Formats: sequence, C-alpha cells, structure tokens
Amino acid sequence: MATFASNRQRNPGGFRSETSEAYGRYPPSGFAGEEEDDPNSKDARLKGRISMLKEVSISIGDEIRDQNQFLGTMGQDMEGMGDRLGATIKRFHKMWVRQGCGPFFYLTLFAIGVVVFLYIYLKMR
Repeated sequence: MATFASNRQRNPGGFRSETSEAYGRYPPSGFAGEEEDDPNSKDARLKGRISMLKEVSISIGDEIRDQNQFLGTMGQDMEGMGDRLGATIKRFHKMWVRQGCGPFFYLTLFAIGVVVFLYIYLKMR
C-alpha cells in the first residue's frame, strides 16, 4: 500500500512512470536482435512461416469442403424426413375424416391421463 501511495505522489497524473521515463518512448520490442541477423536466416524463417500458413490454409479448405458435404447430406435427409412427415399427416387426416372425432377424443383423453399420472408421480417422489 505504501508503494502505491508513493507512486501516486511521484506521478500525480495516475500513469505508471515506468512506461514513459524508464524505458524511453516505447517499450523494447521482441524483434530487437533481428537487425544483426544475416538475410539468409531471415529468408529461411520467412519461408518456414509461409509454408506453415500454406498448410493451415489447405487444412482449413479441406475442413470447409468436408463440412459442406456433411451439410448437403444432412439437408437431403431433412427433405426426406419432411416428405415422410407430410405423408403421415395426410394419412392421419384421412383417418380423421373417415372416423370422425372419436380417435381424437381418445387421444386427448390419453394425453390428459399421462399428464395427471406424471404430476402425481412427481409429487409423490
């Protein structure tokens, strides 16, 4: 606590004095020693980075292609499922028209019974 108060007294603006006064205008960069390196090592490092980026971009392209193929097959499956569901609804409608409201009444009564059973079961637990 005492150091914080003493720093504040030395620097009334609230900024840390280490960033501007102790090191100069900017902090030292991580590339300070690269000016003395020979051009061949710089070229080798740059080629290594370029090849790594090329491999990463190729891998990303492969992954995108695989995901697009997967989404295409999934879309086809969903279309088939929609067709089956539509056919089932048509059959249910035909049954409804032929038999009247009797099956619907029994289905509703069954659903209410299931809800009541679950309510009692959960309350007894």
